[in-house]
Amino acid sequence: MTLVIAHRGWSSRQPEQSRAAYVAAIDLAARTGRRLGLECDTHFSADDRLVCLHDLDLARTGGLEVAARDLTVAQLKGIDIGSWLVGPGATAEQRELITVPELFDLVAEARGRGVDVLAVVETKHPNPRGTDVERALADLLRERGWVRADAPVRMISFNPEGVRVFAELLPDVPRSQLQYPVPVLAGVEAPAVSPWLGMVRRDPDLVRRAHEAGFEVHVWTVNDPADIAFCLQLGVDAITTDQPDVALQLVVD
Repeated sequence: MTLVIAHRGWSSRQPEQSRAAYVAAIDLAARTGRRLGLECDTHFSADDRLVCLHDLDLARTGGLEVAARDLTVAQLKGIDIGSWLVGPGATAEQRELITVPELFDLVAEARGRGVDVLAVVETKHPNPRGTDVERALADLLRERGWVRADAPVRMISFNPEGVRVFAELLPDVPRSQLQYPVPVLAGVEAPAVSPWLGMVRRDPDLVRRAHEAGFEVHVWTVNDPADIAFCLQLGVDAITTDQPDVALQLVVD
């Protein structure tokens, strides 16, 4: 069955990558009894911890033109990342930026309740510390024993060197090579390629060629029901979406 991945949490309902966005996605998985990926992006904080954040700075989501790497986790947690979307009545969970270990805690707790969720962690590039981000992610996974093929996590990145480094560190953990604007099937050091939806629209045969080359195909970011149906008809293996509820309704056995 095609895996649905909730892009930055349930980001069409809650502020992206807030605690609320991930709790809402986990609740959706629990209600539907379906498997769901929880996607995040990651950067370093000033105190050398990995936090869930897409942009290099907080300008768009927190109203501050300051890089995450220049603030400690405690300082980052004092920034309201939710009111820009939901207004001044944002709850604490909607305002709170979380760390990657905290997202892993949410995944572990949910799985302990029988909710089939997994973390899908994008290592962001370019960044000032290069592949340190992949090494730090691998360290976190080793601490939890999430080092086998059945680990409830997937590493994804646009950066081929980052994917290569992670493959050397934890070769059994699932990973995907994100791709934009053109597809690459030669020399990919991941079992899955993850093209942008626009690439698949332009070249639907990409899915067949990738499958024949031995890759899974994970497409991002697919929100419109017609696009979801299009991807499913092509036989993609995973869909990343801001609308996980819609995608889950369309994905059938």
